Amino acid sequence: MVAFVTVLVSGCAGLTTQKISEPQDRTNRVPATQTKETGQDAGVGISAPVIRDFAQAEPQSSAWAFLARALDTANPQAQLLLLAAAKRFLQTDRSEQAAVVLAQTQGENSEPWALNQHKLLTAALRLTENAPSAAWRLLSDTENTDLDKSQWQLLYDLKLQSLFAQEKHQEALALIRSLPLKDSVSADIDVLLRGVFDRLLRLTTEQLDLLQLHPDLVQEDRGWIDLARLYGRAGWELESLRQELDAWSVEHPAHHATPIARNLWPETCALAQSSQVALLLPMTSSFSKAASAFHDGVMYLHERERPSARPVITLYDLGADLEAVGAIYKEAIDAGADLVIGPLGRDAVSKLLADSKLLAPTLLLGPEDGRSKPNAFFVDLSRRIEARSLVTHARSRGLKHALVLHSPKPAHRVAANTAIQVWQQQGGIIADTAVLDPQLNDYSAIILRLLGLNQSRYRAEVLQKVLTDSLPVTVLPNIRQDLDVIFLFTDRGTARLFKPQIEFHHGGKLPIYSQNTIFEGMPDVVNDLDLEGVLFSDMPWLVRQTGRFGRSTEDVTTLTRYRGSAIDRLFALGMDSYRLGCHIPKRLDRPDWQYAGASGALSIDIDGRIKRHPDWARFRGGLPELFEPVIPR
Repeated sequence: MVAFVTVLVSGCAGLTTQKISEPQDRTNRVPATQTKETGQDAGVGISAPVIRDFAQAEPQSSAWAFLARALDTANPQAQLLLLAAAKRFLQTDRSEQAAVVLAQTQGENSEPWALNQHKLLTAALRLTENAPSAAWRLLSDTENTDLDKSQWQLLYDLKLQSLFAQEKHQEALALIRSLPLKDSVSADIDVLLRGVFDRLLRLTTEQLDLLQLHPDLVQEDRGWIDLARLYGRAGWELESLRQELDAWSVEHPAHHATPIARNLWPETCALAQSSQVALLLPMTSSFSKAASAFHDGVMYLHERERPSARPVITLYDLGADLEAVGAIYKEAIDAGADLVIGPLGRDAVSKLLADSKLLAPTLLLGPEDGRSKPNAFFVDLSRRIEARSLVTHARSRGLKHALVLHSPKPAHRVAANTAIQVWQQQGGIIADTAVLDPQLNDYSAIILRLLGLNQSRYRAEVLQKVLTDSLPVTVLPNIRQDLDVIFLFTDRGTARLFKPQIEFHHGGKLPIYSQNTIFEGMPDVVNDLDLEGVLFSDMPWLVRQTGRFGRSTEDVTTLTRYRGSAIDRLFALGMDSYRLGCHIPKRLDRPDWQYAGASGALSIDIDGRIKRHPDWARFRGGLPELFEPVIPR
């Protein structure tokens, strides 16, 4: 891929750089005379905006599209298109390609905007290379007055990332304090403020305690720390959270973080004390462990509501008899249920939808089958949904040519077929597919075929025969050039075997997406070193360990009982289902409602579909870390 980028952009290396004569106006567009080069008619006194930041102006264009256009365009616009390509590569976490492109855009005669953009993007590249101090030096050498609005925001965002990466937390708070408070209503400022708060939430309790003792802290800084601490402490207990946020607002009036605190303030549950909630779960069945985890998640939040705000929850055991689902649902409705949560499981949901009319709002814990019904709300955790999410994420990064690998297990085969279908629907190309037999320990034959290394070896052998033994041939294996990404649908053990083997065969630089079955919530550094770089989506409850997601393992409590097992996801889903149940009665009044839940960021469409956006993580040093491009799109 890097070689392809080099070839693609090499035609621009010899272009003569020119200085754009238009004056700086601190925006992404500058007045310019219309020219043939821009595809517009020239004329005396007629001007039109010239785009500088193409990546911002054309959010749907890929880095490759910008590169191709740069080859057919003269400077200075060619240089701007190359900078757009580099920015898009960084936005999609493809730092090697960004480095190649940035190397082609260095020019002393560039206009100030392009020089500053190159410096900012280079600093971002240094952050992806885990060199935050080098990034800071570049950023410190950038003058604010020469930047347009988006460059200014990027400068401060990168500075904050650099300081947090160097664990200079007090300096980061001092930097955000320097922002003008009168501009705090600006969307750009809000993004920076939210970024600071999110990074504070990722600090451990010990780090926050240590930071609070820093001698250079001022009251504004302490307000940030206090807000992070109280949200980590009371984030799941709504009444306590309301009280602590009110107290924080009194102690820190006119604080930069006031809009954030306002957004954290939770609504009261719409299901009052008199409301009846029916919980339909297969407690006495082969799914009893999953059902118990879900039940405990619901009750964990229910018990933390103040008594006057708690609905009455009644548990109905579905057992293993699917034929009884409709009758038990009717029993709950006849008993006066205002909301039904359940049943749990694909088959139980399908049976209920087929046989019964939903007479009350019903939160169905299974995949949607396309038969939309009144009062039906679906929480879908199926592997099909996860496969769709993986594909969409990969396509958003500009990846196009995919290998799809899966084990023979039906669930993995279904996920792989879903990924293939959606990938092609979204314009992707399937380069090849293969089945990974979990009984094998050596996948070399499959890898050699998929990566095209057999052909590379054959060409070397033919060349050696032509040159004879008098001139030995040394050829480094080259994988086929039409590959961008690998989708891996298999169990954790097979993934641990496969990843080191594909690295050995020179395919380690290809992004690898896998299902969250490769992680069960408990770090396993020694064994998970074999999963280095593998990317997956999962619930914040499993991949985050600080703030309100931090849990002590010293005592066996409700919070820690399921930790380290896959059913911990059902506990998180139970927590979020309770919160969804609280909001469903008033969803039409708040169509913009969102909730940062344990299973992901939740929202409810006008048609009742529940959207869940998980966290993205990848393994680094045997541990999952949040996956976030240094420049967001």
